[in-house]
Amino acid sequence: MKKNELQQEVRELVTTHLQQKKISQNKLAEMIGVSSGTISNIVNEVWERLNESMLLKIKSFFNTKEWNVIETYNYATIHLACKEAREYNKMISIIGYSGAGKTTALQYYYQKNTNTYLVTCGRSMRTKQLLSEILKALGISFLASDYEMIKLIIEELNKKESPLLIIDEASKLSPTALMYLQDIWDGIEDNAGILIAGVEYLLTNIKKGAEKNKIGMPEFYGRVSKWIYLQLPEKKEIEAICINNGLTNMELIKSMHRIGSFRLMRNVINNHLNTI
Repeated sequence: MKKNELQQEVRELVTTHLQQKKISQNKLAEMIGVSSGTISNIVNEVWERLNESMLLKIKSFFNTKEWNVIETYNYATIHLACKEAREYNKMISIIGYSGAGKTTALQYYYQKNTNTYLVTCGRSMRTKQLLSEILKALGISFLASDYEMIKLIIEELNKKESPLLIIDEASKLSPTALMYLQDIWDGIEDNAGILIAGVEYLLTNIKKGAEKNKIGMPEFYGRVSKWIYLQLPEKKEIEAICINNGLTNMELIKSMHRIGSFRLMRNVINNHLNTI
């Protein structure tokens, strides 16, 4: 890609995000981890102050990939769950196997809807890091006691109009982190929605904790208004994904009917196309 093409692509990504999310340049800079001057330079096309590595870093933040996403049953189900959680101020959980398309659907929903805040959890994430990531998603850099950080999250979400907080990979969170989400929920319950997504053991662990009366687990389990299960890819979905992403070999497409994972399917398609 030529440098001027990269510059215009990054500028379009930045300006579109600012308009869709209705956030300031300063808040976007905080979220990406660059200076506010960098965002200002991009918007105003002051390219002499920006090198290629910086532009690539900013582009990677938006996770733009050359992949045609198909509206599968899981994709539509996740978007409807997000809409329901937002409009009716609910905490809803999406439960799906690894490769069910949770992250892709959530990222697309996040990109296209205002007042939507997405945090992706990691296995090594501590409770304070979770709170810090939520604040970062809100465009705020703030480090204090857990109580003060939770209080600020609640205050910021309650300022928004119909906000939705999305916690992806929630199955990686500790019981303490889940209780912190409960504290946040208790503070925003009548003004916002929360959607948590994870693999099957997210529900299994919470349910077991509730049955054994472990601290906080019965309360958390009771606050989730709905648990939504995702399904395996259907044959027509597999064929549509393959064809729309450049794979037309019907024998290979049929062989993927047994894969049972959108992520593995994508790997097979990319590997095949890269060897042609």
